[in-house]
Amino acid sequence: MKKVTIVLALAFVAIGLSLGSCKKCSTCSFTYMEGGQQFSYTYPEQCGKTSDIDAYKTGCATAAALVGSTCSCTSK
Repeated sequence: MKKVTIVLALAFVAIGLSLGSCKKCSTCSFTYMEGGQQFSYTYPEQCGKTSDIDAYKTGCATAAALVGSTCSCTSK
C-alpha cells in the first residue's frame, strides 16, 4: 500500500510540473505620437514559458515608456 501511495504522489508531482511549464503565447503593442501623428507598433507573437513571456512584456513596457506610452498585451 505504501508503494502505491508513493507512486501516486510521484505521478501527481510529475503532472504538476508538466502543467506548470505549459507553453503560453502573448502579443504586445503600443501606440505613440510623433510629429503630431499617431503610430502603433505591434511586436510579433511570443510563445514560451511564463518567464519568457514576462521578459517579453517587460521589454515592450520599457520601449513604450521611452516614447511616453504604455504597452498592452493579449495572451492566448
